[in-house]
Amino acid sequence: MRKLSAILISFWLTSVAATGQPTASPVPGDSTPPTTPSGPDPALTAAQPAEPSGGIHWRSLIQQWWLNLVMEQTERIVKESKTREQLSGPFFQGWINTVSAYQFDRWDDNDKFVTSYLGHPAQGAIVAAIFWQNDDHVRFADQDFHSADYRKALLQTFLFVTFDAVQWKLGPLSEASIGHVGLPAHWWEADCKQLNIRCEPRTGMNDLVLNETGGLVMTIGFHWLDKHVQKRIEQHVQSRALIDTTRILTYPPQAVANIVRFKRPWYRDNRQ
Repeated sequence: MRKLSAILISFWLTSVAATGQPTASPVPGDSTPPTTPSGPDPALTAAQPAEPSGGIHWRSLIQQWWLNLVMEQTERIVKESKTREQLSGPFFQGWINTVSAYQFDRWDDNDKFVTSYLGHPAQGAIVAAIFWQNDDHVRFADQDFHSADYRKALLQTFLFVTFDAVQWKLGPLSEASIGHVGLPAHWWEADCKQLNIRCEPRTGMNDLVLNETGGLVMTIGFHWLDKHVQKRIEQHVQSRALIDTTRILTYPPQAVANIVRFKRPWYRDNRQ
């Protein structure tokens, strides 16, 4: 997360620097008097679709999802010494053993509360934003529960984030395969119940559930903020730097999703 924060801060500073440039002074003798903006820039609030409405762009969706996955796994390898230690072991056998030992009968995997109930839903919300920005049925529109397209997109997003959650925990490029997260550290831990010794849970169902359920709840909430809070800010604020900053703060997962499609973190599909 510190790496992600550094990326977002650098983009914000870029925006501040760009908008902080002095404006050109009027040429002496120019008959056109300088004007002062009296209202918000219409380009900030008017919908400006970049391309015609279509369907789901699966190719770009998979490419952006893949890049996000690579970023996540790279961060794990850099930050977690236990993950690096397991990289030298047998990949396929370690993966199979880890999935076989997964505790599907438990809810809590003994992670920190913030990690399980905030970090993993945020991870799901990022994947949801990646799906949303590749669906032309909804990416140019505001939140609207009366819209069949919006409701359908929520269901499709939930299914896609569920796929991502299962892949992240158990798939071929998962915590189970890269780093063997959940594999008992000692042989007796696999038979702790039979040996009547304390079991240290390392896996559970919480992440498999909270990624998609919490991620979808976050997505709906961020859509509401963008429609009812962020747009009002843009209608009353003239500072481009402030607008860009509040866009990041009111929808952080979208900022990350924008990065994996090589756009600025504050970019919005439906307005400048």
